[in-house]
Amino acid sequence: MAMLEMIFIALAIVTVLGALVFTLDDLFIDVQAFVRGLKPQRVAVDYIAKIKRNPQKQIAILIANWKEAEIITPMIRGNLRGLEYNNYVFFLGVYPNDNATVVAAQNLQAAYPNKIQVVINSHEGPTSKGQMLNEVARQIFSFEKKLGKTFDLFLMQDSEDVLHPHSLSLLNEVSRDADFVQIPVFSFDVPRSSLVGGVYIDEFAESHTKDLLVREAMGAAVPSAGVGTLLSRHLILGMMQAQDGCFLKEDTLTEDYHLGMMAKKLGFKSKFACVQYEKEDGKKEFIATREYFPDVMSASMRQKSRWTLGIAFQGTENLQWQGRLVDKYFMWRDRRSPFNSILILLSVILLIGFVILDQENFLQGKLFQALLGLNLFNMVVRLAQRMRAVALTNAKHHVVLVPVRWFVANIVNVGATWKAYRQFSESKKTGKRPVWIKTEHRMPEHFGHDIKVQVIQ
Repeated sequence: MAMLEMIFIALAIVTVLGALVFTLDDLFIDVQAFVRGLKPQRVAVDYIAKIKRNPQKQIAILIANWKEAEIITPMIRGNLRGLEYNNYVFFLGVYPNDNATVVAAQNLQAAYPNKIQVVINSHEGPTSKGQMLNEVARQIFSFEKKLGKTFDLFLMQDSEDVLHPHSLSLLNEVSRDADFVQIPVFSFDVPRSSLVGGVYIDEFAESHTKDLLVREAMGAAVPSAGVGTLLSRHLILGMMQAQDGCFLKEDTLTEDYHLGMMAKKLGFKSKFACVQYEKEDGKKEFIATREYFPDVMSASMRQKSRWTLGIAFQGTENLQWQGRLVDKYFMWRDRRSPFNSILILLSVILLIGFVILDQENFLQGKLFQALLGLNLFNMVVRLAQRMRAVALTNAKHHVVLVPVRWFVANIVNVGATWKAYRQFSESKKTGKRPVWIKTEHRMPEHFGHDIKVQVIQ
C-alpha cells in the first residue's frame, strides 16, 4: 500500500508541475499581448470606403467539395449576393464519383458562368483536401490560358463558409505588402444549450483576436486556418516549385497548417489581418469568415482528431523542429494537445486515487498547495482572457458560458487525441495515409435559399 501511495504522490507532483508549465505558457502569450499592446485593428467606416476604391486584383476562390450537394448551392448564392467586390471567380472542386455534388456545381456554373467554374478531379474521392485543391490550382492555370485572364490572388474557402461583404476588399488591400494573408475565422452564435458548438466560439475567439497577433508580432509563422487564407500568385508558384508541382502537401490532414509553416520557411511575407470596423449605426463588426462548427460530441471529436493528427503527429514528422527558436516555441504550443489530454486524464485518475487512499496530509502540504494555488490562479486568468475574447466576437450571453464549456472542451480534446493517436498508429502499421475526414456542414437559415438557379436536366 505504501508503494502505491508513493506512486500516486509522484504522479501528483508530475501532474501539477506539468499543468503549471502549460498555464505559464499560456500566461506568457497574455503578457506578450499586453506588453506589445496587441489587439484587433479598429477602423472607421471611411477605411472601408478607401479600400473599396483600390484597383481590384483578380481573385480565384478555391473550394474543395466532397458530398456537399445540399450545402454548396446556398453557400455560393448567398456569397455572390453579399460580396462587395467584382473581380473574382469561384472554382468548385468536385469528384467524378460524387454525382450529386457535380450536378449541383454544374447548375451553379450554368446560372453564373462568369463567377463559377467547376473542376472535376482526375481521381475518385475522397482523396485529401490538399490533393483536391492542388488539382483545382493546376486547372485554374489552364482556365487562364483559355480565357486570357490572369489571377493575381488565390483564396482558400470551404463549402460552408459565409464570407464577409468586405473580406475581398480587405484581402486585396493587405496583399499589396504580403504574399500570405489570413483573416479571422469565427463561429456563428449558437443556442445556449449547444455546449459543444459553443466550444468553437470560445477557442476561435481567443486564438484569432490575440494568439495569432502574438505569433505574428514575435516573428513566427502565421498558420493558415484553411479558410480566409489568401495567397499571392508568386507564393503559389513558389510552393509548386518547392513541392513537385503541389502548393499544398497532399499526405497530411492539415495541409493548411503545413502551408503556413512552409510559407515562412521559404521566405514569403505573412500577415494576419484582424480588422474590426465601426458601422454607421455604431455597431462593431469583424471582417472575418463565419461558419457553423460541429455541435455533436462525436462529430466534434472526429473533426478535432483531424487537427490533432495533422498538427501534432504528422506535423512533427513532416516539419520536425525547423526554424528559429521562436518557430520551435510555437510548434511546441501547436503540438502540446496530446500532452494536455494526458494531464487531464491523470488529474481525474489522481483525484479518484487520493480519495481512495485518503492522502489528506499530502494534499495539505505547503508545496503542493502552493502549486495548486498557482495553477488555480492561472486557470482563472485563462478563463478571464477567453471571456474577454468572446465578448469581442459573439453575443454577450456566451461570455458567462465559457467556464462551463471549458470542461466540455477538455472532454472533446481527450477523445480527439485518442482517435488521432489510433489513426496515426494504424497508418504507420499499414502504410496507408489517412483520408479526408469529413464533418457535416450547415448554413445559416435562409442564406442563399431565396435565389433561383437554372437546373441542368
